[in-house]
Amino acid sequence: MNIYALKGYKLACSNLTNGYKHHQDIARKHLTIGNIYTVEKTEVDSSHTTVYLKEIPNTAFNSVFFEDISEQSEDEDKKHPDYSKYN
Repeated sequence: MNIYALKGYKLACSNLTNGYKHHQDIARKHLTIGNIYTVEKTEVDSSHTTVYLKEIPNTAFNSVFFEDISEQSEDEDKKHPDYSKYN
């Protein structure tokens, strides 16, 4: 998935088996493969990206469970608060 996805960006849950076990446990509890979710925000770090979803408030997910539904331009990516840290 695009780690610089802005609020409102659409993602689909593509798997529940990637990442560490504790990430998988959270994902299995809340996500369904094939369902579409709306990004509330992403937090990019050097080793992983945390995704917060509008549909599941106050729960952090690893980005490895998602795939993009549509594309976001690089100009839009640059609006993400973490973009300049890693580019």
